[in-house]
Amino acid sequence: MKKSPVLRAVLDSNVWIDILVFDDPITRPIRAALEAGTLEALIDSRCLKELTYVLDYPQFVRFAVNKSEALETIARLSQLVAPEPPPADAPPLPKCRDRDDQKFLELAHASRADWLVSKDRAVLKLAKRTARDFGFRIAQPAPFVASFEASLEAHIEAYEETNKETNAIDV
Repeated sequence: MKKSPVLRAVLDSNVWIDILVFDDPITRPIRAALEAGTLEALIDSRCLKELTYVLDYPQFVRFAVNKSEALETIARLSQLVAPEPPPADAPPLPKCRDRDDQKFLELAHASRADWLVSKDRAVLKLAKRTARDFGFRIAQPAPFVASFEASLEAHIEAYEETNKETNAIDV
């Protein structure tokens, strides 16, 4: 069977922590899609640096996180990218109230991601504008998973329908 097209998403640090540290049931389908190759997580050096720093937070000590294993998992499940900056005459992205999260918006836009998955309120407030003006959607993990699974199902159905027609012609 032909592999499903990959959606490209930027996951903010909180979502990665939910996947790597907490094994949050809400983010399990995201990890499963990354493992299956139906979702591609994009990360750049700035976001990876933040995540590397966050993994050392004292509140995670009790979870006995093996930082090197976590970073290996990120390397395996994501695509490290270095997107070109937008042209000087490109419309500016909206400014996130939390300046530390601006890099996730910039990465989603510059890498032409389909989604930015975040739990940060300041980022989520920009969802309508980025979808309308910049071509990527922003959502919390649960709504993202619901939308992703629905689009994947629709693609599979369309693929199967196309195969039925092709197989009927071959017979």
